Amino acid sequence: MEMWEKIWGMIVSSNILRLIWALAILLVGWLLAMLASSQAAQGLQKLGLGRKLGECLPDGSSPGEKVEKIVSKVIFYLILLFALLGALEVLNLRQAAGPIQGFVDKITVYSVNIIAALLLSAIAWVVASVLRYAAVKGAKTLKIAHSLQSAEDQKGESLVSTIGNVVYWVTLLFFVPAILRALKIEGITAPLEQMFIQIMDFLPLLLAAALILFLGLKLAGIVKNAVSGALSALRLDEFGEKAGCGKILGKLSISNLIGVISYVLVAIPVLAAALNALKIEALSNSVSGLLDTLLQATGNIFAAAVVIVAAVIIGGIVAGLVSQLAVAAGFDNLIAKMGLAGKGEDAVKASAVLGKITLISIILFASVAAATLLGFTALAEIIQSFIVFGGNILLGMVVMLIGLFLADFAAGLLQDRGGNSALPALLVRIAVLIFTGAIALSTMDIGGNIVELAFGLLLGAVSVAIALAFGLGGREFAARKLNDWNDKLNQK
Repeated sequence: MEMWEKIWGMIVSSNILRLIWALAILLVGWLLAMLASSQAAQGLQKLGLGRKLGECLPDGSSPGEKVEKIVSKVIFYLILLFALLGALEVLNLRQAAGPIQGFVDKITVYSVNIIAALLLSAIAWVVASVLRYAAVKGAKTLKIAHSLQSAEDQKGESLVSTIGNVVYWVTLLFFVPAILRALKIEGITAPLEQMFIQIMDFLPLLLAAALILFLGLKLAGIVKNAVSGALSALRLDEFGEKAGCGKILGKLSISNLIGVISYVLVAIPVLAAALNALKIEALSNSVSGLLDTLLQATGNIFAAAVVIVAAVIIGGIVAGLVSQLAVAAGFDNLIAKMGLAGKGEDAVKASAVLGKITLISIILFASVAAATLLGFTALAEIIQSFIVFGGNILLGMVVMLIGLFLADFAAGLLQDRGGNSALPALLVRIAVLIFTGAIALSTMDIGGNIVELAFGLLLGAVSVAIALAFGLGGREFAARKLNDWNDKLNQK
């Protein structure tokens, strides 16, 4: 019995029991850490924390097992750390346990902040999810997806999802300063709070501008549809098609064109009002000045557009009348007799060309008036110069046509006499064409004095040639005549 007491005393004095107790604490702590971390991982898997965090990420990627593994590892090492601290206390290694005890105390104190931050994060997630659900439901109720979705894509549904995500993330952002304060991270909390204060101050202005823009554009759309519908009901499009506007405007009808103009006239002041509602002076002053200038010019633009449209309509009517009048007057037959008409069924008739020239002339005159209304003086002068030049060209062409007619008429009269009249007819034709060609070029104001000088020199050369030919060829005849006249004088 005394021997066992001595052995037990030696064991106690050598701290073997403390060592065994410390090892037991470590073993139990390790087992508890393994069990707690495993249970935590399974619980997180059942809660679907990785999936829910994946929904919060922009790209929708799921961290899944990574989050669960990290949380389980943290729990494992925390429990193991507490077990290590208990083992060191049993072994009376207070100097070694001191830093670990300080670290554990800090973790224990800071755990309250972590729990508060986690609670705030959970509340933020719940509120953000509810608001996102409400935003998506509201967008679907307002049929935003139906109004924007086409038969080929899913842009409408994408927009609804984007609206929900924006509401979700903005809500989470508003909880960030509170979460940072709970974690006692003061460095970036104040700037974030100041940023959110500015956002909250600007948000009512942004909502007001968005409301003004939304309602204004809706009103502009209503005005556009009303104007287009009224003009279409008045059969303006049919009248424009008859006048030939379809060839100029293409698929765009006159009623739709005027509707678009009315839409722009309403949208410009709405856009200016929306910018003024934002109260961003640097932006509103510059853009509003531009919009005011554009709005002031819209009256002239609208008047110029009306002038052009009226010119196209009236020009189409007048061109049709001119073409019909030319056909009735036999203009096509006259051009055909002169050999200037095209051959075949697809050949363009002279009366149609005359109608097109009439239409272009009316549009050019209207363009001068429109350019003057818009204040484009230089452009108006250029168009006027072109009109004058084009008028001279047309007048010269008329002179040439008259010359061709007279040349054919004179040559025909000579050829009707028979005999050797082919050469005189050709000479008369050439002479008439040269004379009328000179007049036409002079009328067109092409070449200036050079044409007149060339025609004068040509006429003089022909006269001299005729005189020389008559003089040289008639010397013997002239000598006989002079001798006869001399003999008669001598007889008297």
